[in-house]
Amino acid sequence: MKETDGLDQAAEPRTKSMRFGALRDERDATATRAEIDRYLDVELEIAIEVGTTRTTLDQVLDLVPGTVLRLDKRAGDPVDLRVNGKLIARGEVVKVDDCYGIRITSIVEAKDRVPAPRG
Repeated sequence: MKETDGLDQAAEPRTKSMRFGALRDERDATATRAEIDRYLDVELEIAIEVGTTRTTLDQVLDLVPGTVLRLDKRAGDPVDLRVNGKLIARGEVVKVDDCYGIRITSIVEAKDRVPAPRG
């Protein structure tokens, strides 16, 4: 008989039945709401992106008061609303008292949400 380090090569593998819990969509809606409620006070960074441009370091070093940078969006184009860098919605710039604001005109579908482009 051949020695096999304690393994019997002819033995059948052992299997064990497993039970899995219900899938997420079958869970009670109140449990899901309770999970969400835990995070409602988490602060998120919201940024409004009017447009972007690419330039060289040399041109950045030459910036002075009064310099105008041309952006990739036209006046009147919707601005992007980003939450933690991800595009969530688009809207138009409005004036609220002495401040700027954004009026949401469309929400980006979850499948289309992408992070902000990096340089």
